[in-house]
Amino acid sequence: MSYLLPIPKVIYQKFPNQLIFLYRGFTELISEDDQNIIEGKSIIQITWYPFPKITIKFTYRGEDRTSDSSNNFELKLTELIPQYRLPIDITGATYYGTGKNEIFGVLAKPFIQGQTDKLSSLVFHITNFWWFNISNTYDFDVDEKGNEIEIHREGWLVFDGEFVFDYDNWHIVLGTLDDSFELQEKLDAQGGYGITHICKIEHLDSKEFKLDEGYEIINAFVYYLSFVRGFWIAPLLVSGFDYKGNQILEEWRTPEIQADSWQSVDYSWTTNDCTEIISVFPGFMKKWQDSTWKEVIQNAIQWYIESLKHFNGYNTSVILLQAALEKLAWTYLNNNNCLSSNGFQRLTFDDKIRLFLQYLQIPIINLEENSELNKLSRQFNWKDSINAIGEVRNLIVHPKVTKNSGQVEISEIILHEVFTIANRYLLQCLLKIFEYPYNLY
Repeated sequence: MSYLLPIPKVIYQKFPNQLIFLYRGFTELISEDDQNIIEGKSIIQITWYPFPKITIKFTYRGEDRTSDSSNNFELKLTELIPQYRLPIDITGATYYGTGKNEIFGVLAKPFIQGQTDKLSSLVFHITNFWWFNISNTYDFDVDEKGNEIEIHREGWLVFDGEFVFDYDNWHIVLGTLDDSFELQEKLDAQGGYGITHICKIEHLDSKEFKLDEGYEIINAFVYYLSFVRGFWIAPLLVSGFDYKGNQILEEWRTPEIQADSWQSVDYSWTTNDCTEIISVFPGFMKKWQDSTWKEVIQNAIQWYIESLKHFNGYNTSVILLQAALEKLAWTYLNNNNCLSSNGFQRLTFDDKIRLFLQYLQIPIINLEENSELNKLSRQFNWKDSINAIGEVRNLIVHPKVTKNSGQVEISEIILHEVFTIANRYLLQCLLKIFEYPYNLY
């Protein structure tokens, strides 16, 4: 069968935190026992704070008819054909007697219109990824006569900036939306949230799949993009298409990942004018789909991202980074038959990480690059930067019950230097584990 590319509805925002309306019209608010039916109007929209979510405002006239009922209500969208009922959680209300009353809520579970199988592609939007106008959609090969030929890998919606990720028969396209550069400039200036990209996933061989299968790839891909950006991003408004390019599915869902407000692109380990994130993705997916590694990778990326949020100091960041390094070290050394569990437990934190870095061929960071930490290390005979991470982490976590521990003063400058070293180690370890093909140093 011939496969046609999906042509989805693309959402554009002119400014950060612009509301996205999903439904505006007549509705019925129905109690769980169907005994209480209130006619009114609803606005269903994506709102942004404290994180992107789908919210509901239901308005009606008359007396309060909800306070005596269960909090379990459904919202019947009477202007849709067929008419759908959405389970909602009521979060607040304002009553004006016989006047106009307002009830506020959120979706209790995802709302799906259409079919969830026989999908040829899924499309969704992405928040707060950085703008790029480069592409890897063109590639080159050599024919039988030795002539160089151009291979066109994608032409979906013809984006100026378009990255293609292929792995294990999955084909993923990430496209930069028009005008997203202007939106990013506003996000840089004031923070907040913006829809910056659109994404498509499908099988390379055009094989059909189910929504649950697609979500396994969506969740992995969004985790990976969050790792690239250095803060959490989220997928919004998943829609599904058949092989003819017809939309057969629309889903409204508050993302499981609570996305972060915009932060500087400096938090990313790469740049928006480089395609190196494509070369790391297959190695990431190998680990993600490995039952031994998946939870470890999720934890390490979560702790890596959360460690970057050192708004009130670096104490928590240092603890998270140390934990991530130790968990990665154990998984790698044990999985590669380098060390038994008993052998690992007998090692100090320092020796665990040194052995881990040795196998990954990552050099030890010189303490002389960090002046204040270097002074403290000389004072207390800390061997190297790995030893310093462990000692400072212990000073943060453990009570000062000994005379020597009470003498150590850990300034914010020292904590910043320890954070910088530990963050660099963790990032290098993750990239090595993901088979990063370039020189890290």
